Amino acid sequence: MPAPARVRALEHAGDLRDKIVLVRVDHNCVKNGVVRDAYRIEQSLPTLYNIVERGGRPILITHVNRPRDGADGSITIDKSRDGVDAVVDVLRRMLGVTFAAPTFGTAGRGDGVASVDTSINFLLDDLRARRIGGIYLPNSRWFAGEEAKAGSEAYEAFSRQLAGLADVFVNDAFGSWQPHVSTVGVTKYLPSYAGFLMQRELRAVEAVLEPVRPFVAVVGGSKLDTKIETLNAVASRCDSLVLGGVVYNAYLCAKYGVEIEGVSERDVELAGQLLAPETQAKIIELPVVVESTSLQGCGCVPKEGECGKPMEGAGTTRPLHIDQLQRGASYGYVLDVAASSFEDEKVKLAMQGAKTIFVNAVMGFTSSGFHEGTTALDHAIAENKSARKYFGGGDTIQEFKSLTPALFMSAVLDPTFYLFTGGGTVLKALELGGGEKLETVKCLLADADEKIPLKEEPKCMRFADCAC
Repeated sequence: MPAPARVRALEHAGDLRDKIVLVRVDHNCVKNGVVRDAYRIEQSLPTLYNIVERGGRPILITHVNRPRDGADGSITIDKSRDGVDAVVDVLRRMLGVTFAAPTFGTAGRGDGVASVDTSINFLLDDLRARRIGGIYLPNSRWFAGEEAKAGSEAYEAFSRQLAGLADVFVNDAFGSWQPHVSTVGVTKYLPSYAGFLMQRELRAVEAVLEPVRPFVAVVGGSKLDTKIETLNAVASRCDSLVLGGVVYNAYLCAKYGVEIEGVSERDVELAGQLLAPETQAKIIELPVVVESTSLQGCGCVPKEGECGKPMEGAGTTRPLHIDQLQRGASYGYVLDVAASSFEDEKVKLAMQGAKTIFVNAVMGFTSSGFHEGTTALDHAIAENKSARKYFGGGDTIQEFKSLTPALFMSAVLDPTFYLFTGGGTVLKALELGGGEKLETVKCLLADADEKIPLKEEPKCMRFADCAC
């Protein structure tokens, strides 16, 4: 499929023979030194295959976690936690080629990596001579200039250093929307293009922004302060809105005048925005939630909020019907949505009648065994065979895969499903009103007078058999 309009695409990059191509990927899938889920790595392979097939020599760079302290700005370099070695090992097994992973010296304790070490020149020689299949640079956020203020000396210096390694830049990291050096700064100094994954994700965003209606959005999260603007934007575009997680808990507090353990006053205050008449009319309330006396689950999957195998230290749980909430009352932790909520007639009508469904949500506190809401949600969505179904977000995809593996595998092969690699980026694009409004995409757009090679128009992302 061709790229979205005005985006400079990898296929427009011309002759790549013997050229070094810097590829920004989103391989942020490492936790405690282990690749949790290789899905993001797998999705970047078509771009890498294309570059190598056309004679290019790839250098990869990604961010991993958040090594910079938000309070004092110090950068902690911990290879076992934030390194790329685990990703490199997965790539070696997948591709059967050697990726060299250089190590650079640090500027000082807490200062991160000051610059690209000149020792990389030896690896560049090996790359040009094809003695290695590629180079994988250290975590981009270990470099002092990566997250520096745009235009600052550190930002520009790192931009030039990074660009100096390559002849061409390809951004295939849709999930990395922050305008840092490795996503934006480097484009000032190199011919820059969108990789195949980036293009595919942008087309899918366009389809979510212009959905076939009715359009149902399912949004959850652990914090409302980071999502309220996005929620308002999504609410303005969808026909029905389903909430989950702390977002739903805060909404219940705001609407019914109750207190729920673990929900901050600030979140309740923000949730008041969801009570605006035009938004309230779209919210489909899930009628039964799971209340617990503790955040500690027993490790099994409760049924209707009740666990048959309580263990020492685990809280007691019970189903809580929202129509029984009493104004002014206090409740324990609400850690999930009961599966029966998705049997409610109003919920079923919305889910089964939808033509487009977007999901960026985990319903419950799955790490403590509260899985039933998320599992029921995934099955309810899959029962709608005709809707175009978009799943976005690392946790959303990971739980979809781990809780319902058979359903996930069928979704991967089902053209009515689309699995985003970057749910946060999708939400940001929805908030801004388009993927092309992301700073990381703006720098890949052709100038108004620049001619982009035309190719056959693709079928749209809405339906596999669409003839438009």
